[in-house]
Amino acid sequence: MATSMTLDDGEKVLLSTVLQFQNKLANVFLTATQLVVETSIKPRSHDSTLDARPAPSSGPTTTVIDLKEVFAVRPERRVSFKSSRFRFSSGKKPHLLAEEQIEGTNAFSLYQIKRVSKHRWRHKTCLFVCRDYGTCHIWMNKIEEQLKNPEWQRPKRLLVFVNPYGGKKKARKIFNDKVRPLFELAGIYSEVIITKRQYHARDVVYDYDLKTIDGLVCVGGDGTFSELLNGLLDRTNSEANIEQTFRHKPLSPSIRIGIIPAGSTDAVVCSMVGINDPITSALQIVLGDSLGLDVTALYKKEEFLKYTLTMSSYGYYGDLLKDSESLRWMGPQRYTYSGAKKFFANRAYEGEVSFLLASEEDSHPRDQSICYYGCEKCRQAGLKSQQAISLRDVPPELDSGAAGDTNSPSSRVVNTMRDGWHRVKGRFCAINLATISCRCDLAMTGMSPAAHLGDGCMDLILVQECSRLQYLHHLLRITDNKADQFDFEYVQVYRVKEFSFQPLNEPEDADEGEGEEREGCGSRWRKHSRMKSSNDSNSVWNCDGELLEFPTLYFQVHCQLIRMFGRGIEEQSKEVTISCPMCCGGYDSDK
Repeated sequence: MATSMTLDDGEKVLLSTVLQFQNKLANVFLTATQLVVETSIKPRSHDSTLDARPAPSSGPTTTVIDLKEVFAVRPERRVSFKSSRFRFSSGKKPHLLAEEQIEGTNAFSLYQIKRVSKHRWRHKTCLFVCRDYGTCHIWMNKIEEQLKNPEWQRPKRLLVFVNPYGGKKKARKIFNDKVRPLFELAGIYSEVIITKRQYHARDVVYDYDLKTIDGLVCVGGDGTFSELLNGLLDRTNSEANIEQTFRHKPLSPSIRIGIIPAGSTDAVVCSMVGINDPITSALQIVLGDSLGLDVTALYKKEEFLKYTLTMSSYGYYGDLLKDSESLRWMGPQRYTYSGAKKFFANRAYEGEVSFLLASEEDSHPRDQSICYYGCEKCRQAGLKSQQAISLRDVPPELDSGAAGDTNSPSSRVVNTMRDGWHRVKGRFCAINLATISCRCDLAMTGMSPAAHLGDGCMDLILVQECSRLQYLHHLLRITDNKADQFDFEYVQVYRVKEFSFQPLNEPEDADEGEGEEREGCGSRWRKHSRMKSSNDSNSVWNCDGELLEFPTLYFQVHCQLIRMFGRGIEEQSKEVTISCPMCCGGYDSDK
């Protein structure tokens, strides 16, 4: 086995041998990041003259397997070398335990990612047959060594929370049938906790020894993730002695969070992956993919309440959620029923919104700049955020930001104040604040299609008082992947850094009923899910699916505050890329 040659791209070859691949003899070259298979040519002799020979050239006879998309290598049953009739069964269970391995095997399989449809991933196998057991053993050990590349940050121990009550109540089955086998195949140990009550995951995270694991994973919907997110951030800030006061600067946790979708809408997963598919999300966790997500801090009269990540809505979507609370027995269909009911009610609410515009370089919600994998805008925002960490003690300045298009309908109702804030007074059918695009099955491009995952901005959507027909046109365009839902005179949209809302009539706080209080690690927990108000002229807030019945709120976004297991939405041109032909082995088509 020659190991001193290099490929055309300068990568050093760690192993090179003649192996059997797709029933053919092939020169196989292993580097730190890829496996190059050269077929349809006469095998080279492996001697010292290899250094002077040209590297395998790219072409139809060369297959390149990216090791970053290989998550396991496993031995297979002994296969006759140079067998012309060999056929590998994709349904055969892989040998995971030492006692299940066939002694003296001379074949191994690589398990790698396969993109089978739009945004959907599965895994497939590539079988290699060696001349003898010793060669097979060397190759497997060397490949496993490369798969442990510390730069890839692949998890080995995970704490998994399964919410059996969310969505269609299939979270336990989804994890056991689709996710756990992939984790075991990749050599990941997972400690599973079945949540039994609200805030169960939050309480566990608050006391768990996080140094013993590589990540947190929740199997559930956006509500389960929100609970996990708030528990982790509260603990991180408490341990860093950061008081969560008005406009505080939270510390980013060092541990990542993953989501396996099993909820009603799964907006977080759809916005990160493009599809709410459990297997795809599990494979991105296995590969150790990582990206930063913006998080919004929410305050009530300068009192910190919670962190949100998807969308906060006042008016239509708030009324919808409030009405659906008594219809939980209907399951996800309750949102459709309550949505129709509140649509025909067509209520509008009077108040004043104030916001701090983002700068021109942060783009605009209507610029059609979609956030894809490797987004340059998010990368630049992340770098700026890291540079600003050293200035955490400097008081924030209110920047007036971009003035926007003065000829647009929205600018005619905006008053710019001396402090840099912009004010809009009026009657609104809906006020929506999207931290991410908020994609879901009903709106595949999202509430704000051009919103980014980690640009440190929020998209503010104001729907002024309008007729039922006008509002229906706006709602229908949200579900149309090719339409612009903001192209109406009564719809205004801004990219903002901070936002606040003040209703015309402020309800009294005497009936707040804040619920339970709990002490832990110096931090006080409060449950604000059912504040009572006798003022029917005001709506309620729907914040990440949680009902907040006090209208005066303040929002501030924090750029890439948390790290997630995920890659981001891949562009369609990249989704059809196949680095290894399907005929090289079996794959899981849709399990």
